[in-house]
Amino acid sequence: MIILGGGPAGACTAMYLLRRGIKPVIVERDAFPRYHVGESLTGATALALKELGLGLAIEAQNYPLKHGATFYGPDGKNEFWVPLVRRDENENQIPNYTWNVLRSTFDKILFDAALERGAEWIKATAVAPISKDDAVIGLTIRTPGGATENLHSDVLIDASGWATFLANHRVTGSKIPGSSDKQIALFTLFAGGIRDNGPELSKQPGNTLLFYQKKHHWAWFIPVTDELTSVGVVFRTDYFKQAGLSKEDMMLRECRQMTPALSVRLPDLTPQEPIYAAANFSYRVMNYSGKGFVCIGDAHRFTDPIFAYGVFFGIQEGEFATDVIAKLLSGEIRTNENPFTDFEKLCDEGNEVVEDVIGVLWEFPLAFQRIFTWRDRVTSLDILSGRIYGERAATNPARMAIRRLMASKEVALEAEREMASVKRTALATVIIYLAHLFSQAILF
Repeated sequence: MIILGGGPAGACTAMYLLRRGIKPVIVERDAFPRYHVGESLTGATALALKELGLGLAIEAQNYPLKHGATFYGPDGKNEFWVPLVRRDENENQIPNYTWNVLRSTFDKILFDAALERGAEWIKATAVAPISKDDAVIGLTIRTPGGATENLHSDVLIDASGWATFLANHRVTGSKIPGSSDKQIALFTLFAGGIRDNGPELSKQPGNTLLFYQKKHHWAWFIPVTDELTSVGVVFRTDYFKQAGLSKEDMMLRECRQMTPALSVRLPDLTPQEPIYAAANFSYRVMNYSGKGFVCIGDAHRFTDPIFAYGVFFGIQEGEFATDVIAKLLSGEIRTNENPFTDFEKLCDEGNEVVEDVIGVLWEFPLAFQRIFTWRDRVTSLDILSGRIYGERAATNPARMAIRRLMASKEVALEAEREMASVKRTALATVIIYLAHLFSQAILF
């Protein structure tokens, strides 16, 4: 069993496989620790990590505790609080918490735990998948010394994240732009950020702060240590191009000018890491599983970072994939077709719930606030707690309200496309008619 990538998705999948008596090999080029963005975890992620026996190791890092997120409206006004919750054994909704983490140390904890429990690490660069007939049977790698080797596998698990290894090698279906395409995120770490510090859960210093300026123009403020805060700004790529600034100057300008609610929290704009950029980060890979391969987490889909679902999807889909793999190896699943068909449907189901939540935030921000703070508050918080699969998601009143809103938007967009098509057809007809008149004029 080969896992390509040693980040949270790959490391946790390795641990799930080891639980089922399956020894995986992790192919990972980089040693840990390493810098990575994506520091805010969901409450469901914390529960999964504790269930994997990693809670004590993570708690020992003294990461800031996140009890929820505060959203600030345009110009820092009309803020509202969205708490983290979970369901107890009696299905009562109760407060939950998670961690905002420094990914360099967090990822190392997970990777080291996978190795300690029996996973093998091959330090190498993935070169190409090995295929035979209509199946993937292994992976060609390049060692640090430059030699190439072929590794053979029952299943190749692509946990390569944004690198989307199998999609780039055209093993999967096409990779298409996502709903938050044509955006760029700039991000770094700052020291000395001013945090809330009150007795209420909504004023705890480890909470995430999100600053909404307008559609697809926002910022995050995520405490990751006692001193360091991850700050990112996100906007359309054309807005960045029109500014004509370097990424460093653009980052600093936005931190100062986007909203006073953010700028007042950043007295020292000296970056503690280089200012990184991620452009066109929203995508979806079609048909991302098949005979001998499966993609999990960001290796097949990433919509938008605003709700911090990336690590959750990687871990949850790793557990889903492990269940299929164990049944394959035991002979419980016998098929000449794609054994991961149901897995793929389940993963798409969860991703589409989250994509709709994000869509409502961008397209109907007032309705989003009403649903999540008043009308469907309890059931909407269930969505953010990770209850996004199966019947309980499909029948969730908040989920149904969100789907209706996004369906209305989709109908309006389709009407716009049809109107544009009619106009193009009409224009083409006029041009043909004028060309005909012109040709007749030349003849006579």
